[in-house]
Amino acid sequence: MRKPIAFLVIASLAAVSARAADPQPKAASPAPPAAAAAKPAPAEDSTVEGRQYVYDPAGRRDPFKSLLVRERSRESRPPGIPGLSVDEMELQGIWKTRSGWLAQVRGSDNKSYLLRKGDVLFDGEVIDVRANELTLRQNVNDPQSVKPFRDVVKRLNAPRPE
Repeated sequence: MRKPIAFLVIASLAAVSARAADPQPKAASPAPPAAAAAKPAPAEDSTVEGRQYVYDPAGRRDPFKSLLVRERSRESRPPGIPGLSVDEMELQGIWKTRSGWLAQVRGSDNKSYLLRKGDVLFDGEVIDVRANELTLRQNVNDPQSVKPFRDVVKRLNAPRPE
């Protein structure tokens, strides 16, 4: 079987550097005791030790955010229902009243709000409220998107992912 040339070159360089580092051959060392051989090597991987990797951008931009879409700052949001974002709200309940259906949602500020059809949100509007679902139209500010919006349906009795 023929070995690649790169393998042979690396192997010969490793042998030369090993001889240069240790010019005098040593006598064979005795075998390590069984207790030392059974001891596992120290873990070099940080995930094995329970530490998690934390990325520090150090002032650099996030490489996964689009350069074409401008990020709105959180401070510029108005208070109340006009400041709710479609992605940040959670559907908590749906109420039937004489004037129609109302959806109770919890916003990112951990407050509850009642939404009805036609309410305008920070990045969209309420399209429809039914017995078990809330339909929202979220504005998408992406020049490469075919439609300038996407419809988001939040269900009341949706199965939870495990």
